[in-house]
This record gives sequence, C-alpha cells and structure tokens, in this order.
Amino acid sequence: MGFDIKRNFTETLKLPREVMLDLPLISLTGREEIMIENFKGILEYGDDRIRINTKCGVIRITGKNLVLGQITSECLNIKGVLSSIEFI
Repeated sequence: MGFDIKRNFTETLKLPREVMLDLPLISLTGREEIMIENFKGILEYGDDRIRINTKCGVIRITGKNLVLGQITSECLNIKGVLSSIEFI
C-alpha cells in the first residue's frame, strides 16, 4: 500500500496512526525524560546531544547530562535536562 492509502485507511478505521504508519510516538515527562517509540536507530550519542533516526526523519535532542535509559527494539528512553527537541 502507498503511504497516502495507508493514511486514509488508518483514519477511516480510526486505527492508531503511530502503529499503522510506523510514525514515532514521543512522550515527555517535563524537561527530565523523553520516550520515543517506533525509532529506527541511534545516529549520535553524547551527553549534550542525541540524534535518533525515524521513518519521518531525524529527531535531535539537546540538553545536559543526557543518558540512554531503557532501549528495546521499538522504544528508547532518554533522561537528563532536556533543552530542545527538533525534527531535522
């Protein structure tokens, strides 16, 4: 199926878009923690910047004392003092 057909199908049946379209689902807990589901890989990892690859592009997280927490094949957790989250 093409992406537009999948999107229309998903919206018509009210299915979760992040699951059906393999889009990232991002959850924040204040400025201290971020959870990203449906990621494709870690491109860069440092204590002040982390770049995550997703189907819709790269997510860049900047901050201080950033550390990777729990990582599974579908979900990753980052803790620290978050400054910004950008789609690049």
